[in-house]
Amino acid sequence: MRYRIGVDIGGTFTDCVIADENGHRSVSKSLTTHESLAEGVLSAVQVNADQLGLSRTELLRATDLFVHGTTVATNAVLTRTGSRTGLITTRGHEDAIIIGKVYAKRAGLPERDLVHSSILNKPDPVVPRELIRGIAERVDVDGDVVVALREDEAVAAIDSLVAAGVEAIAVSFLWSFVNDAHERRLKKLLAERAPGVFVTISSEIAPLLGEYERTATTAINAYVGPKVVGYLADLEQRLRDEGLGHPLLVMQASGGLTSVQDAAQRPILTLDSGPTGGILGCQYLGQLYGEDNVICTDVGGTSFDVGLILRGEVPTDPEPVVSQYTVKIPKVSVQSIGAGGGSIAWLDEGGLLRVGPQSAGSRPGPACYGLGGTNPTVTDADLVLGYLNPGAFLGGRMDLDRDLALRAMAPLGAELGMEPEEVALGVFRIINAHMGDLIRKSTIEQGHDPRECVLVAYGGAGPTHAAFYGHEIGSKAILVLADSTAFSAEGMLTCDITHTEQVSRQLMTPVGAAQLAEMNETYRGLERRVLEQFEREGVPADEVTLTRTLGVRYRLQVHTIDVEVEPGELTAETEARIAARFEERYGHLYGEGALLAGGGLEFETHRVVGARSLKRISFPEHEEAGADASGAITGEREAYFEPDGFRATPVYDGHRLAAGNVLAGPAIVQRMGDSVVVPADYEAVVDRYLTLRLRPTSTVAGPVAAAAGEREAVR
Repeated sequence: MRYRIGVDIGGTFTDCVIADENGHRSVSKSLTTHESLAEGVLSAVQVNADQLGLSRTELLRATDLFVHGTTVATNAVLTRTGSRTGLITTRGHEDAIIIGKVYAKRAGLPERDLVHSSILNKPDPVVPRELIRGIAERVDVDGDVVVALREDEAVAAIDSLVAAGVEAIAVSFLWSFVNDAHERRLKKLLAERAPGVFVTISSEIAPLLGEYERTATTAINAYVGPKVVGYLADLEQRLRDEGLGHPLLVMQASGGLTSVQDAAQRPILTLDSGPTGGILGCQYLGQLYGEDNVICTDVGGTSFDVGLILRGEVPTDPEPVVSQYTVKIPKVSVQSIGAGGGSIAWLDEGGLLRVGPQSAGSRPGPACYGLGGTNPTVTDADLVLGYLNPGAFLGGRMDLDRDLALRAMAPLGAELGMEPEEVALGVFRIINAHMGDLIRKSTIEQGHDPRECVLVAYGGAGPTHAAFYGHEIGSKAILVLADSTAFSAEGMLTCDITHTEQVSRQLMTPVGAAQLAEMNETYRGLERRVLEQFEREGVPADEVTLTRTLGVRYRLQVHTIDVEVEPGELTAETEARIAARFEERYGHLYGEGALLAGGGLEFETHRVVGARSLKRISFPEHEEAGADASGAITGEREAYFEPDGFRATPVYDGHRLAAGNVLAGPAIVQRMGDSVVVPADYEAVVDRYLTLRLRPTSTVAGPVAAAAGEREAVR
């Protein structure tokens, strides 16, 4: 038997999914070991090996694909625990990354923080001012050298940074994406004089217009580089030592997998790679269900992530925000808030109950884990309300202590004049409201109608809260997947290997013959670089599919929209088709009334994505066994459901449910890594993929759907 393995490290749990060649799954979760992430990965694999009756070595020797999503880069940036990093830039521009832009204070912050604008601060610098060096050099907008690189100054800058103990150096010169000669020369000098230092130059990591964003991208890549490189090298070596005969592949935030070697050069690509796996998995699942529009909701231990599949496509953000820094690395669009199982409940200055964004993490974790945590969390609230089984958490590998959860809620109750159970209910309602708000912001406030979408819930806490945060959205259906608890890891096994190259070249329409020739040469150069990357990894060109895109905007606007460009030589007819595609996408995003006909267009970011297809894991279909689910009932327990309060509730063994089964709410479906809560006015139907479809039994629509219906009636 041959296997494929996907592992995703989260803030609280490390998830592992193993699929055999027949599509059968083995799923496990284990507490994330932040002090040794590689050890945590191996421990998760060990749990699955035990389930399969194999030693870890036997399993790895029989593995054809090992895919990994890592939080090393994300954690390093968020906690400012990256490497000591220096920056070399054009003289006179040393403060560009410190000054930032006017939006730097509010970039990426939730609305509740924006109301206190007077006390907002710019992001903590990943490169302190004392480690920034400016040297004489200047290239102009056309790529002509105005001031030659002063190599004596370059050497002095390098030597002073090395003497200051830097572990990484970023290089970002003005207009280097047009002419990179000075950066390439400095890279050679760094190799000679600082051989043990991690080096990133902007013309390789982000050869794009925008001095601040390009410099921030380069600096962050250098900042996380040593940690990511060290971790991936250690993990890959340990896997090889234990029998893995194929290269370790790493999930990218831009979508697709890449090699350890590529990730080591561009570690910024691994930021938020876990949520990306879940969204791409939802895209594949949407194809199986024939659903083009999907709302992807992932509730983990520390965060709640929302992504969208629109018309079968995964939207990307060309300038995502990372810890208040805007970076120039395309990333699958994911909106996140600090709302997960480990989110801590607390009282603000006005005595109001708040939940998150702080998280208890994996250690000490929620109070009910019994690992020393004393703060009340969402998981504690879920346990107090009866939604979790104290003796069957993680398939019985971990016990939860309800008394500890109640004890954690008690101090808040004392201040609020409430019983611990009432505090738990408040925490539950608040976290569901936060999640519902984020879904609305990601859909309705962006002009997308949730009634045209299915909502997919996954992550360890997603199935517990799905019916509650999804109720008012009015989506076509709420789907809780069979492997929801580790679906981000499973989604990585549906991805292809991809490499991306991009560069900024500004052109105004109408484009003349000389500019078309320049565009053709730009795309050919990018395609060569993509194919060379695959060749270094042993992949022949005939196994690679190349896709071109172009960033287009109306003249004098700021943000671009990516438009697909067909292969081959570009002509005047191609320009017309690009303009037509742009206006179609622009109208879809912002409304037909927003089109600026005759306003002229600007072309900027030229991008080529190369993809090598991998065989996707299958989702086996199951024959219907009838509606009767009584054979899966294992007992009952007291759980809270409106409007009755605590009541005896049937508990089902999720692994004994069969296709076609129908469960009337209230009910709880207990599975290895999650607990599916079916409210009193809902029912759950098990479909052919063993997905639970939650749907209201009442004909009364949620407020969002009802309001939308009223608007339709007015029209």
